[in-house]
Amino acid sequence: MADQDRETLKELLQRLASKFVALFSFSSENKKDDEIEKNETLPSSLPPPLPATQSFLADIANAEADNPLPPLPLPFPDPEDIKYANDTEAYTSDKQAAESAVATFTAAAKIRGAAIAQVISKWLATNPYAMFRELLAQPRETMPIFKPAIGPVIVMRHTEVIKCLERTDLFTVDPYAAEMARATDDRSKHPEAFSHFMLGTDRDDLYRLDDVILRRAVSRADSALLQQLARDEAERWTHHAQNEGKGEIDIVPTIAKFVPLRIVSDYLGVHYYGFGEPSVLPGLRGGDSFPLSDDLQKVFSFTKIKEAIVPTSDQLFNWVKDAFRNIFNNFNSSYPRYSAFREQGIIATEYLSAYIFALLQYYKTQLLQSNPVPDTMLTRLIKMQLELEQNGQKFEEEITKLLNIPLPPGELARRLSDSMIRSNVFGTVVGAVVNPQEATTRIMDSMLRLQDGEYMFLHDSSYEQAVCSAKVEPDSAHYTESLERLRKYALEALRLKPQGEVLLRLCVKDNDVLGGVPLKKGTLVFAAYAAAMLDPEIVQNPSAFDVTRDERLVPYLSERERALEAPQSLIYLQHGYGRHKCLGRYASEITMQESLRAMLRLGPLKRRSELEMDEQNLYAVSLKIGF
Repeated sequence: MADQDRETLKELLQRLASKFVALFSFSSENKKDDEIEKNETLPSSLPPPLPATQSFLADIANAEADNPLPPLPLPFPDPEDIKYANDTEAYTSDKQAAESAVATFTAAAKIRGAAIAQVISKWLATNPYAMFRELLAQPRETMPIFKPAIGPVIVMRHTEVIKCLERTDLFTVDPYAAEMARATDDRSKHPEAFSHFMLGTDRDDLYRLDDVILRRAVSRADSALLQQLARDEAERWTHHAQNEGKGEIDIVPTIAKFVPLRIVSDYLGVHYYGFGEPSVLPGLRGGDSFPLSDDLQKVFSFTKIKEAIVPTSDQLFNWVKDAFRNIFNNFNSSYPRYSAFREQGIIATEYLSAYIFALLQYYKTQLLQSNPVPDTMLTRLIKMQLELEQNGQKFEEEITKLLNIPLPPGELARRLSDSMIRSNVFGTVVGAVVNPQEATTRIMDSMLRLQDGEYMFLHDSSYEQAVCSAKVEPDSAHYTESLERLRKYALEALRLKPQGEVLLRLCVKDNDVLGGVPLKKGTLVFAAYAAAMLDPEIVQNPSAFDVTRDERLVPYLSERERALEAPQSLIYLQHGYGRHKCLGRYASEITMQESLRAMLRLGPLKRRSELEMDEQNLYAVSLKIGF
């Protein structure tokens, strides 16, 4: 009994870290004084650590010193101990003392953990690259990862970051799951409903089949279509800026916002309209309200909205951003606007769910009547559903062959139900706008820094060469090569200034696979992919701008369900790595490439403002560029 209680205490203390997620806004951007040094004594080495007065580790040490822990409580008394045989009062007294000691230690551990979390949060929000450089400069043998006595873990070295992202059996995406589940059916109404989106689960029985289905609907075979959509929208905004005659464009509310929004509308199939513009929904125009579907209300609970809306571009963008913020960035319950952001996220989820379902019903009716429909992710999923109903055995055999496991009877039909199509399109749309907007903004900010000489460049990777690549016309023999070079410029610019620095994972089993450091179940892990892309152990000349850098492409499940997927880069980790490599990676890379191309074709560019961020340093507000 004593051993059991002792182990329970240890587990409790180790799992305290899982409570600290509420203290983080872990995708902070717009850092102050965090740029890569232009001049390096040794190009393959990192700059020296900051002075102790500006040291992350010094701040951690101070936080630990200011928040001491009492001694670890002794084991709980064993009521079977012979000394308590005739003295129940002594047992009660000792038990109360042990309980008090546990409560005291637990309270102190929470305070310590909160203090550590605040230090990490501050550095992520204000100076992440200085923190990463300091951690990477520590000897590997003494600090393969950063693990405080109490608090979250930071994984900063390339080898361990890749291991963390690969080992989904040990480090899961569970922290994202709860808010994602708001877009799924209400189990009190639909007891058999799924409550996951694949980005929020690592259970093989849930993830793998959805992954196969969605990657049939969103494919790299669509590159030409995506390129045309992205180019048309990007050039629409550059031409608009030229016609205005001001010689200036703010990239955040224009190209960076509308290129991914156009892809959501015309490729994923969740359309937006100008106010009063006729929509595909019969009799409805942009901005119009319409009744919530009775069929949807049978399985989905609306708690905030009373009617649905055909969105304008601003409405759709705001829904996506509000839902994204709530799912990925709204963890700090002490933040003054936490409740407001949660409310906005729920409202956005309900509006998006109602609208996507209305589109689903409309397009399914059109397909059943053999009417033409646009080729989008949404209509492709509906077609799969109808194909399964008409020729289920053949379709199921194809899926089973890819997975190399038999499917439970009726499982494929459940995954292609209206409810799952609705929630999967929702999840894809929510991830398809904010990240590309932030990425495009940072790419342009980074390119302006390259132009101004803030980055050392290697192998003819100058700003001027990027401009030359952007000016190559489609009828040139060098056109394909020029697009590939622009893609590498975008990736390299984003490597030096990514749209976020860490991915959150939860340790679900005791293990020591990250550099041999023991981690307990319940530990929060920040996989610092931005640091990994600057790790001199793996990345040669990490602070230099080099578009000839070897991407180190490796296949992932190429003999199974991802046989049609492109290999994954071990160097450019902005879209993740392993199982959760971004579903929209092809659309995202094309968005970045085409947005950069359109901007560079404007003519000589000049920074008119610094990158302005919102109050939380999470999302870009403005980046004005003259031409």
